[in-house]
This record gives sequence, structure tokens and C-alpha cells, in this order.
Amino acid sequence: MKNPFLRHTLSTILYRFKKSLSTTETSFGIFNVGGEARTPNNIIDHMYDVLCYSRTLISIDKYEAPSIKKAIDITDKTNLFISELAKLDTLLADKELSFNESKPLIQGPFSDILTHIGQLSMLSRLHGNPITGEDFSAAPIVTGIS
Repeated sequence: MKNPFLRHTLSTILYRFKKSLSTTETSFGIFNVGGEARTPNNIIDHMYDVLCYSRTLISIDKYEAPSIKKAIDITDKTNLFISELAKLDTLLADKELSFNESKPLIQGPFSDILTHIGQLSMLSRLHGNPITGEDFSAAPIVTGIS
């Protein structure tokens, strides 16, 4: 298997992303805690852009910021994010990266996305729908996104 650690990290992102939204409803996407805080929809838009940027780090394509802002509700945005995760997983399954090529993915986009998943979990709690606790080190995460 090529890039097993990076691909497992993507599977971890998927697992935690789904968990962070597991207790939410459609109205959660526009939940606003006030001030300059992002809504869950805004956070998922950003996470999607970060994933698209990740693919350009691997394929050395020119980065053009895509947008899922056209997707109206959190369900559509969630599905597009998961689809982009799958595209990135497929790319990593096909192209072996060296350790030095992998480091920028971990320290940049992958860590950023995990941070934002934590924000979604916190917002879910503030919205009145806390996620259930879990030992994530024992979570049933399988490498590969289909």
C-alpha cells in the first residue's frame, strides 16, 4: 500500500468529521455564535478548500481555489467534502510520496482540518447536540475511503 500513514490520516479525518456532525440537524449549518465566528457551513467550505489545496501539493498542479459555497445546506457540503477526501485518498493510493513530500501535508492542511473538526464538535455542543465521548485511539478506523 502506498502512503499508508497519510491515507490512514485521511480515514481518521473522515471518521472524526462524521462524528462531529453525527448529532446535528440541517439547521446546524447556519448556527452562529456571534461576532466574527464562522458558521459550520463556513468551516466546511474552508475545509473543502484546504482539501483541494492538498491535492495540488501532491499533483503539483496550479492551485485554483474552488468553492462549495453554491451548495446550500450542510448535507450537500458534507457530501462534497467527503467526495474530495475520497479523491485525495485515491491520489495517495496511486502516487508514492517521500517523507519530505509528506511532511507539508501533515503539518499544514491535515492538521488544519483536524483543528476545524474540533471546532465543529464544539459548535455542535453549543448548539445543544454534544457528540458522545470516545477513545479515538481505539476507534474502528479502516484505511481507505470508498
